[in-house]
Amino acid sequence: MISPSPRRRSLFFLAGGVSRQAAMWVQAYTVAQVGISFLETDPAEIDRLEAAAALLPVLLVVPLGVLADRVRRGSALAVLGLLNAGVLASLSAAVWFQVLTLPHLAVAAAVLGLTWLAGDLTQEAYLPAAVGRDRLILVNAALLCTATLISFTEPLAEGRSGLVALGDPRSMATAVLAVMAVASAASAPLFRGVGVAEEPPRPWTGWRRETAEGVRFTLTHPVLRAITVCLTVPVLLEAVVDEAARLPRDRRDDEGVLIDLLSVLDDGAPLIGAVAAALLYRRVGALRLAWLAVLTTQPFMLLYALTGLEGGRIWYLLGGAVPWAGWTVVTLVLLSHRQAITPARLLGRTGVTLLVFGILAEVAGALLEVLVRPLLPAVFFGQVLEPPIEIGGLAPPEFLVRAVLLALCTAGTVAAALPLRKALRPAGSVSPEDPPAPPEDSAPPAAAPAAPPGA
Repeated sequence: MISPSPRRRSLFFLAGGVSRQAAMWVQAYTVAQVGISFLETDPAEIDRLEAAAALLPVLLVVPLGVLADRVRRGSALAVLGLLNAGVLASLSAAVWFQVLTLPHLAVAAAVLGLTWLAGDLTQEAYLPAAVGRDRLILVNAALLCTATLISFTEPLAEGRSGLVALGDPRSMATAVLAVMAVASAASAPLFRGVGVAEEPPRPWTGWRRETAEGVRFTLTHPVLRAITVCLTVPVLLEAVVDEAARLPRDRRDDEGVLIDLLSVLDDGAPLIGAVAAALLYRRVGALRLAWLAVLTTQPFMLLYALTGLEGGRIWYLLGGAVPWAGWTVVTLVLLSHRQAITPARLLGRTGVTLLVFGILAEVAGALLEVLVRPLLPAVFFGQVLEPPIEIGGLAPPEFLVRAVLLALCTAGTVAAALPLRKALRPAGSVSPEDPPAPPEDSAPPAAAPAAPPGA
């Protein structure tokens, strides 16, 4: 069989990724709503089921990362697509014939959660070999844009009934689940159509050693270590930023056309960031672009401190949209650069290592939020529900508290990007046209695979 051209491989991969993302939208916004609408059970049971289904992939994330480096990734993506399609089709049939049960929904939610995470890890690991080095950033940006556009339909799934509230509930839910099952099934032949040769995995050394190899490579490689720090610290600080960014007043004197335009900008920030990353990546270089994006966009978070003043809604939208667009640039560039410099056999495990650090940072961030919350008043629809704590018998000015918290978070985010700047000094800017050869570990050179073409 003749392998398709690089252009055709990229198109097959992109089409498969888009089909898979469309199907995953159901799991994110519809499955729980189907249970609420068609099961005569306590909504609290559905909430617990949803929480358990979300926790299961987190508990199995490390084994899934190891498996992503042990399997034929094209075949694995095809199998995952068919499995996901089967689960969605079973839900569609159960709703139509009115035989849906809580155990059925629980199993379906758990399987969909696992196939989503396993598919994400495998797809990221497969992308460098599938599309080639010169198309990494373009394909990553296209997938992100597609996911953003799909997310715009989220309001259709909100509420207690979600999508099933449109038209006849049973027919609507059946149709949506069936269409998404078809979309998931369509991703299987598309990923198989990529047709790129993959190297067989090295001899199995056990779960512990396989996992440790990926963690060790991530933390000892200077660029991957810098990427880990840059991506993890903002996750740690995100909860504090959200707490300090709450609108303290329900002001209506600053509403108008400008607010509508800024709201559109806020919703479309990932699209703006993706386009900027695709246009600037080659010209500026991966690490330099990520560093500049952090330096020029994240300080806009300080505008959140002005939300209690006149025109607060404007400052709130600007303080969110600009950093969000900048952070999209950072994540896209660093994702593509990681794929370019990591050996193919370690791509799944390096991705899992970053994900685990992100999860730990999110947990620590929740603890920080608990410590910060008493410093700010609790506000609901413009009414102060709970005043802030007093320091030395006097409550500090709200503006000052917000400004200090936001300044600390901004400084932490910029400081976390400093390792990227330092990584430029030994070898200069790294561009996608000329990435450095990835350092190999202690394995015999003859067994080491070549670096994949490809942030």
